[in-house]
Amino acid sequence: MSHIDQYAYQSKLAPVKAGTKLLYALTVMAICLFSGSELVSVLTIIIMSAVTLLLGGCRWQRYMRLLTIPLTFLVTGTITVIITRLRPTDVSIVSISLFGGIYGISAASLDTGIMIFLRALGAVTCLYFFSLNTPMNAFLSLLRRKAPGLFVELMELIYRFIFVIWEEAGKIHTAQASRLGYDGFKRSMASLAELVTSVFLRAFRRVDRVNVALASRGFDGNFELLTEREAPSRILTALTLATVTVLTAAAILERLYL
Repeated sequence: MSHIDQYAYQSKLAPVKAGTKLLYALTVMAICLFSGSELVSVLTIIIMSAVTLLLGGCRWQRYMRLLTIPLTFLVTGTITVIITRLRPTDVSIVSISLFGGIYGISAASLDTGIMIFLRALGAVTCLYFFSLNTPMNAFLSLLRRKAPGLFVELMELIYRFIFVIWEEAGKIHTAQASRLGYDGFKRSMASLAELVTSVFLRAFRRVDRVNVALASRGFDGNFELLTEREAPSRILTALTLATVTVLTAAAILERLYL
């Protein structure tokens, strides 16, 4: 079981219907992405983080540690947007002449970078709300009612084997590192190539064994899973309406007065 699954099962919102949580996350995400408002993006980050921490019961240290993963990519991507090649007519905040051109930060690129960063972070908090409060089994059960069975079963197998392969790769990496397999660039590249090859072969063998095991047990193409009974949540439904109202009002007010 992955850490995300453990956090989801420990969440106070785990018994709530997955459809209600998915509707809440997708609705707020849609408003954040399509409103074109920085205020809405900031409010989305605050509200969704607060709901995950307070209603879901996720520890803030754990939440911030998980948030650093997408933040690394967001910051890197935002920097490439903010720093751009400037035209002679652009008003620059910071600039430098390099390779016959002028590169730097303009007011427009800075505003665009901040907007992209806030929108993306708002979307991430929406996805984190759903993933940290919804066990994978509940999500797959929801998909079974809406999506083709083959698609859901492939998701189940792929999701399972991601962590199996990750565990195998970790064991191989530990064995290589204990033998100084990553001492120096040349040796590191050779060890990395061996790791990828070994993981591929082990994954192939593991899949073959799983296929044989399923066939020996009369697998007919359908996984029958036991799911826990989900409870409706009036609080989350009311919170959805309240959040949509607040974000919509913020977007309208920003366009009128800012």
